[in-house]
Amino acid sequence: MTFKGGESAALARVKDYIWTKDLLKVYFDTRNGMLGGDYSTKFSPWLAHGCLSPRYVAAQCQKYEQERVQNKSTYWVVFELLWRDFFKFFAVKHGNSIFFLDGTLGKKAHGEHPNSRRWSLDKRHLQAWKEGRTGYPLVDANMRELAAS
Repeated sequence: MTFKGGESAALARVKDYIWTKDLLKVYFDTRNGMLGGDYSTKFSPWLAHGCLSPRYVAAQCQKYEQERVQNKSTYWVVFELLWRDFFKFFAVKHGNSIFFLDGTLGKKAHGEHPNSRRWSLDKRHLQAWKEGRTGYPLVDANMRELAAS
């Protein structure tokens, strides 16, 4: 899928995905496929650059629910918009620590906290991750898409 910047392109994508191709109704079942234009909404680039408002997308989902169908997929798109905003605020609060090996827990990640982890480096696992061969479909799809871009 080719992405063109700007509000006009963003609005065209919303119209195409939700109304023309009628893909909103199956979003929940297809969202983790990642590869190809019909998997997931692909609204992220426009949302990230302010070309598309999350409120507009939510309003379009609500309109779709009134005019076509209300289901898990329509709920999930709005839920993930909220989740996206939560993580943006989380990142502002915690800064670069979200990228550290021990994350935002810092020293608490070493056994004191219920989410603590023991880290190891297995080169085979690292290579499988890089090549999109972890066995976790969402992770693998993302890594393959990253490698192809």
